[in-house]
Amino acid sequence: MTRTLNAPARARNAAGALVAVTVAVLAALALAPPAANAAFTTGKCLGSDVIGRGASFARDAHGGFKLHFENFFCATAGGFPQVSYEPLGSGAGRRVVGERSGSNADGSQSRNQAPRFGMSDEPVSPAGIAQMNMGTDAAGDEGLMHVIPAAVGAVAPLVNFPNACDVNLLPAASKTDQQDRNANAVPDGVIRVRFTKSQMDKIWAKDADSDNWTEVFPSLAADADCNKPIIRVVRFDDSGTTFAFKDYLDTVAPARNWIPGQITPDTRVWPGATVGARADCGGATGPGSQDDATDQLTSGCSNGNGSLVSKLIATDGSIGYSDVSTARSASPSLAITPEAADNDTYWTQVQNGGANAFTEPTADVFGFRTDGAKGSNCQTATFTGVPASTLGDWSNTSGVNAPAGFGICTLTYGLVFDDYASAYGNTPAEEQKARSVKDYWTDIVSDGGQGTLFSNDYSPLPATILAISRTGVTAVGFNKASDGGGPGPGGGPGPGPAPGPGTTTPILTPAVSNVFSVPRTLLARTGTATFSIRVPGPGTIEVLGTFRSRGKATKVGRVRLTVSKAGTYKVTLKPGRAAMKVLRRKGKLAIKAKLSFTPRGGKVRSSTRAVTLRFTRAKR
Repeated sequence: MTRTLNAPARARNAAGALVAVTVAVLAALALAPPAANAAFTTGKCLGSDVIGRGASFARDAHGGFKLHFENFFCATAGGFPQVSYEPLGSGAGRRVVGERSGSNADGSQSRNQAPRFGMSDEPVSPAGIAQMNMGTDAAGDEGLMHVIPAAVGAVAPLVNFPNACDVNLLPAASKTDQQDRNANAVPDGVIRVRFTKSQMDKIWAKDADSDNWTEVFPSLAADADCNKPIIRVVRFDDSGTTFAFKDYLDTVAPARNWIPGQITPDTRVWPGATVGARADCGGATGPGSQDDATDQLTSGCSNGNGSLVSKLIATDGSIGYSDVSTARSASPSLAITPEAADNDTYWTQVQNGGANAFTEPTADVFGFRTDGAKGSNCQTATFTGVPASTLGDWSNTSGVNAPAGFGICTLTYGLVFDDYASAYGNTPAEEQKARSVKDYWTDIVSDGGQGTLFSNDYSPLPATILAISRTGVTAVGFNKASDGGGPGPGGGPGPGPAPGPGTTTPILTPAVSNVFSVPRTLLARTGTATFSIRVPGPGTIEVLGTFRSRGKATKVGRVRLTVSKAGTYKVTLKPGRAAMKVLRRKGKLAIKAKLSFTPRGGKVRSSTRAVTLRFTRAKR
């Protein structure tokens, strides 16, 4: 996963055999443009109620989107569907649309649930997208997933400075400038600590020389009240907000492997702490243990940034992180005036990529506004690793440590299907839900929808990314396989002209799915490789193995299997004479296996993977 600016890209480590196949599947899907937007029989804003689920980071953005959708986008439609959003975390948002490698929360492994779109701040991995495209364990619900950027937001470091610790003992470089604040009518008495990139990295890694306030800032040792451990307060759930925060830390110290190489990183894993049953959370699984010297890491006992903020406010001497909007709404004291009891809880600055300049997370350059105005300081942030379309690979996209704006800016993404009939079934009820998803997301990426973001502590999408999002939303349709052509009553293409005398109306058949997966590969000591291949329907499975010998490709073997229905089938590749000769001599042989599936009545799809065959002589 690329998480650095101005440096060579670092690819995520492969997490088992599934990755190679799913990446190839995704690449093939991304290269094939979706069919034209199919007609909706339901008119604009006349669809049924619909639910979205996912990133808590996007909660308040959806509050603004919903109001605009109801009061402006649907103002002339004679009504509007109720669109509700469940901010249960990015992990929940990915799982609800079919990702099966998530870490916690509801544990869902299918998209057969009420929500019809997901949200994630963590850009989804190619393997995760391939799982979403594949559908559930039952054949017939394969789809094509669009990853659609919706908004930009800031992830702000939060601080609960030790009670009674004299903040004036901090060196000038480690606190906000009080003189400038007074000159700009900022509330008196608010001096905020700020951490350099190196200090942030060491604190969050729990380095032995940086886990106490007096170790990070030696000048505080003059006050005994400052001699307290730094407690790290983190998200309880697998979180896109955490991912963005770790993304920033990864640009500071990539050798720490802040972003683990997994199909879907479990963002709850932190240095010096474990993930397990929490007695203080009723036995639920979460990160850390308690606020003590054991690991100095804790969390609230429920999902979302609001739980993190509440835990931080209750934990003296702690640091944490949150999107600005949730931090402001969870505790106004973080944004406007110091906490009444101990005058020490606030969000603070970070260094960005522009000469390590300290920057504010909000649009106010001094961090606190008393005039009610809002907005994140991400309008000038730049993003790297942006693909060409919503069907591309967004897993390398990053807006942290950019040269302008706040240092931790991140996109939040919608997970929306290209054809809802394919993913959820071709029924009138699903068509009405799909109509509402289409309308709602059309409004989100409109000028009006984007215009609601700044007042809710976000920033609108950069123009180039917004254009990509709009193209993706335009492609969303229903039952594209039966699309008949020109404009229809629902705003998309509809039926063409009636056939004339002597003409024959063509019979349109749905596209045959050729998407397959390889959940397991078994390598025997006899030199064989057995692939478990899951296919969506009848067709032919083929495995061709080759290896390089004296500069040319030599065949290991080829095997074909014709199947009559959807399911998982075992296909064993046996090495031929040339391959066995090498295996007997060396004991192993690196080969390239080309796996193909040709559905009955459809087109072939192939992927390749590297496999090392092994041979062990039987003991006499």
